[in-house]
Amino acid sequence: MTPLPHRLLCTSVFFTVLVLTGCGSNAPLLQNGGAAPTVAAVALQVNGNAPNRKQEVQFNGAMDPATINGHSFQVADSTGTLVPGSVTYDTNFDIASFLPSPALRPGATYTATITTAAASAAGVPLAKPYSYTFTTRMKTDASPIYVLSVSPAANATCVGANTLIIVTFDETPDAATILPSNFVVTGPGGGAIPVKLSTNVTTTQVVLTPTSPLPSGEITVRVNSVGDLADVMMTAPFTSSFSTACTSGGSGGSGGGATTQYEAPLFSGNDFTAVDGQITVDMSGNTTVRLSGAPANTTYTVQFCPAVTPTASTTAAACFNVTTVSSDSGGTGTATAKFPRPGDWAGDFNLNNPAGKAAYQTSLTLGVSNQTYLSTLLPMTSTNGGADTTASPQDPLSSGTVTYSNGSLVFSVSGASPNTGYSTGESETVYLDGSGSYELSTFTTDAKGNGSSTTQLNVGSGGDLFDVSQFRRQSAGFIGGFSVPN
Repeated sequence: MTPLPHRLLCTSVFFTVLVLTGCGSNAPLLQNGGAAPTVAAVALQVNGNAPNRKQEVQFNGAMDPATINGHSFQVADSTGTLVPGSVTYDTNFDIASFLPSPALRPGATYTATITTAAASAAGVPLAKPYSYTFTTRMKTDASPIYVLSVSPAANATCVGANTLIIVTFDETPDAATILPSNFVVTGPGGGAIPVKLSTNVTTTQVVLTPTSPLPSGEITVRVNSVGDLADVMMTAPFTSSFSTACTSGGSGGSGGGATTQYEAPLFSGNDFTAVDGQITVDMSGNTTVRLSGAPANTTYTVQFCPAVTPTASTTAAACFNVTTVSSDSGGTGTATAKFPRPGDWAGDFNLNNPAGKAAYQTSLTLGVSNQTYLSTLLPMTSTNGGADTTASPQDPLSSGTVTYSNGSLVFSVSGASPNTGYSTGESETVYLDGSGSYELSTFTTDAKGNGSSTTQLNVGSGGDLFDVSQFRRQSAGFIGGFSVPN
């Protein structure tokens, strides 16, 4: 695929009302020296707000709950007539809600206003009223909210101990139902893991931040009793588990609980709509190929193509053979072989048919739900023998991983440079540094050099390679791959 310009991505299923609140001396100050509070954001449904849904407004800080009421949060119809409803304030997330009673008229335009009667916890009122307009759709909201995904993905392994847990719903959850009892995280043996909950009304996500590093082993996330803005509740609890250990549970190449350091889905060379197999590499370099739905009784050559940076003299890496795999009469096949060359590797696996053409290849593709991916982050200067790379010497890194499942791409590093900004990227196979890559996200490590970022694939593109570099320094960083011992 032809690389697109380097850019940041930001996606949301909602329109967001952005408010420029300023910072420092730009924020309005009152005589008592306190900064006036502001409305940080308002989320509106793309297809119009359901008449029976709450309006939720999030402030930039804590408000005085006694000032959030029918005088400070008002909704009026197109004639300026105030509509009846109840106002509540959630102190955990600084969110004010207005629930109309009865429901609003379908297909009508309304204006919501936060008046200067609303004041901060320090007693400072808004500097001026804040208003926004919305239109109701024809149908009320009767559909229950449900969990779309949890990141880290189900069955992911080698997840960093400081990784954030992100629960994504199909619609905005009601802040009043985002409670510790409804988002329960447990570790090995069922012991509860304390987490801090956070949310933003412009997203459909709830972020769970563990108050201490996650223990080694299986981590289970259970979500229940969450409602949407129309007070329609989940119909059943949702549970998902991942592991901070690197044990694949026997799915690795050598079986018997072998550790997996690399795992990628296989797609047909002509059809990227369904996973056709999987390739895994364990810590010993044993490479296992599993193929499904292939033509019967066919032998394929498994090839690995290292990633390189294009130069004037080379635009592609020299691919080499790893093993062969044969399908049975049902189109399935499995083969395991030691990766033939020691060292650090990043690139793409191909399965070539008897005619020598690539019939299957490893990749990640948008819109395919059953993909799993895992790779270890390796120094670019050592990957593929350091050939064809302009990467400079790396900063520290104790460990790092890239995982993908159900649309969520999770980057995690441990022991990197402390308090340092990093950017994550998605590249095509032929690129080993930032040239021709897509920047996906940024994050900052803590005082111990640990950090993580959860993002998505680039819109309009699949992916072969994923990297982490010091912020906007594209020639220095780490790339997802695997190591093979001598």
